[in-house]
Amino acid sequence: MKRRFPQYLTVLLSGLLLAVSCIKETSRFEGGPEKPDNRNVGYLTFEALEMNVVDRTEDIDHHPESYAATRAAGNTDVETYTVEILDANGQPITVTDKNGTTDTHFLYGNRPEQIELPVGVYTLSVYSAPTPDAGETPTYGATQTVTITKGGTTSLQDMTCRLLSVKVTVAYKDTLIATMSTDTHAEVVLGEKNMLLFEGKEPTLVGYLKPTADQSNPLVLYLTTTFNEKKIERQPLIVARDAKAGQYRNITVGLQNAEDGTIIISAEIETWLENDEIVVDCEKIAVTALCEERIPDENSPDAPKLEWPGHSFDEVYTLDASKFDENGYFNEPCDFTITTKTPMASLLVGATTDNAAFQNLLNAAELTEAKDMFTVEGVARTALRSWGFPAINLNVTQRTFPLSDLMKVLYDYEGSHVFTMTITDEAGLKSTFELKIAVKHGTGDQPRIVWPEHDLGTRYETFNGMEVNLLVSVPQGVRSLWVEIHGALETGLEGMMPSQFELTDPGEIASALNGFGFPTGDAVKNQTSLTFSISAQLIDMLSLFPGDTDFRLVATDNAGQTTEATIMLHVPEQN
Repeated sequence: MKRRFPQYLTVLLSGLLLAVSCIKETSRFEGGPEKPDNRNVGYLTFEALEMNVVDRTEDIDHHPESYAATRAAGNTDVETYTVEILDANGQPITVTDKNGTTDTHFLYGNRPEQIELPVGVYTLSVYSAPTPDAGETPTYGATQTVTITKGGTTSLQDMTCRLLSVKVTVAYKDTLIATMSTDTHAEVVLGEKNMLLFEGKEPTLVGYLKPTADQSNPLVLYLTTTFNEKKIERQPLIVARDAKAGQYRNITVGLQNAEDGTIIISAEIETWLENDEIVVDCEKIAVTALCEERIPDENSPDAPKLEWPGHSFDEVYTLDASKFDENGYFNEPCDFTITTKTPMASLLVGATTDNAAFQNLLNAAELTEAKDMFTVEGVARTALRSWGFPAINLNVTQRTFPLSDLMKVLYDYEGSHVFTMTITDEAGLKSTFELKIAVKHGTGDQPRIVWPEHDLGTRYETFNGMEVNLLVSVPQGVRSLWVEIHGALETGLEGMMPSQFELTDPGEIASALNGFGFPTGDAVKNQTSLTFSISAQLIDMLSLFPGDTDFRLVATDNAGQTTEATIMLHVPEQN
């Protein structure tokens, strides 16, 4: 007898919605000591955290009077700083501070000893005040990414709050002051709109401009004055192609003689970062000057070197099953060594791929463009560090780091991947290397089923928001993809829908399976690669059936080769 599945599906989904609507509403976060329970939560503790503020951009000159003239007042009392915690979606978390006040932010001085959080990844931000687009008072802050595990207590690492904007001062050389008009003013613009106005021939303003995240921030001075009875209206002087938070751009405008005797206006820009002074080159041109950081010397004999013993970066490295032992560990030496003449100043890491699933992973980790391991933060830093790229102790002349964890992750994503590493040292010497990896599954063309970054021999406990994203690689094309459901969910499905089905020919239940995330019909048959998620509805429905549930998948290709895999899940009892 044929099953009337749509009616059963309606009953299932109605029950799911009713169960969700009846969940008891309770406060998700509260301070207090760690206590065992069956919920999918962990704890974040401030107990060992040390917070400090540094502004080395102030200490910029050998002359005390210059230091005093350029220093601006800023709040360095961390007890008054604001703390916010954002979840993986960027949403603020409500927290109860030590005074019992509940809000999405709290003062660092009122921090609780411990906070309860659902399992997941969070970003904690600390800042002295909201940073204006342009202003005269510096703001300081820092961020830290933390991972909460079930039943575990995560301790925050020590944090150093640094300048959150670009500091700017403007001065004129005596030769120019003597000949230009008193109504002189300079507009210094960062990005598209953030602007400071420096008025007069001897401006006293010390200003701060906020860079816009995730984009280039050119810094340009527009000079307006009358010089030798000639009106100059918003003449641009390029200060930097991309100014960064924490930099101090000290701009001095003056006069110089060109080779043909022409008098030109030029700018000398000295740049200070938190630790190092950067020498600035200026290319003088008529009426204006183009100034920016020195272009590093690319791949000179003394430029930084990257070595992977026994391998050449000119060749594509093939990653296949033979590169892993019986326990799934990468079985070849995988230590990379950077060597520089002077201490390393930058390590840019970028990634490209032709595998759509791995591209999605890069997108989620905010790795759509190269990141500097000296400054990278948030989920991008977490991902790169988990793969083996170094993020601490970088200001050295030699650094070795293993990428065996990267190899293990990549093997789940068949195709071509390129990791570009650009290394610059303090002398401005630069080299770029490409690690080219071709992932080929198996020793031949056997079908393969993967749950990326998960061991199919392990049972995983479900939680709210859990994702089960599956990759099926079948080089010879799919003849059959069979699914069996066993355990608690199988019992719950009795009389409603079959617990075993063929995805290439699902019959009348095709639309229902599509709703659960399974591909069906022509989207499966003869396909060589499938990527699908059974997270959206199926994992939610599982919460109604506590206990163990297994999803067994059997893939058969057009050559008759078969492989199988089982996703093993456990649904905890509801409190």
